[in-house]
Amino acid sequence: MSDSPVLEAAHRDLKRRRAKWAGLGSAAAVVAVAAMVAVLAPSGSDGGGIQAGTQPSVPANGSGGNNTEKSWPNGQIDRTATSGAEHDRAATLADKLAEVSPAGYELPDSLPGTEYPAKDYQAQYEDTVGGREVWDYSAYVSPTKGEGVGELLVDVLSPGGSTGDGCGIKPPLWGMTGNCAEVVVGGKQVAVVNITSDDRFGQWAGYRYEDGTVVFVAQSTTHYGTGKPALEALPFTSEQLAALAADPRFKVA
Repeated sequence: MSDSPVLEAAHRDLKRRRAKWAGLGSAAAVVAVAAMVAVLAPSGSDGGGIQAGTQPSVPANGSGGNNTEKSWPNGQIDRTATSGAEHDRAATLADKLAEVSPAGYELPDSLPGTEYPAKDYQAQYEDTVGGREVWDYSAYVSPTKGEGVGELLVDVLSPGGSTGDGCGIKPPLWGMTGNCAEVVVGGKQVAVVNITSDDRFGQWAGYRYEDGTVVFVAQSTTHYGTGKPALEALPFTSEQLAALAADPRFKVA
């Protein structure tokens, strides 16, 4: 089982998410918002302390519990890459995320009093579409302020795993839907969703590049499953979150 509660929660929903891909979209009308976004300053973190997670074997293509007919890529024993190029891309994503610290918040390397890591990452094989492997790279950190602990996640889906732009991106991040508006960042249409479908995160932003790569960034005032006190507010404004989703440093796929 994974040491990462956030990533574990995502892939626990993987089969359900696949079934919804064809029909899930934005649950709200598109609202065009032009925003001038301030440059986000690096925190100076070198990404140290982030550890690779592992996942239980989950068959691709919704094949249920029978793994006997599945040939995993790169000699893997299940969906998760624990070494090699795909694993390294996830590690790079974690390093890039660790560079971004909301003003007034810390990004600790550990969460004392809990078994959950403060930082983690992983690369997961999703499917093969048109002869191209589709990969999902995830990384998260835990912004803290006073006693409060939240979460900041970046999830990158490689080309072939999504359709649509702006509020029309499908599938939405982990199936999480809500009220969507579009924020313009440097001429790019970025979806910003205030999540109403569940409480794993409060808000996500997503941008789809011309080559089909999708970058999602999500934030929460709470840290999933730890019981730690919540932050008083989300670490980033909607415009800042949109700027992160469109930030080319996260285009690792």
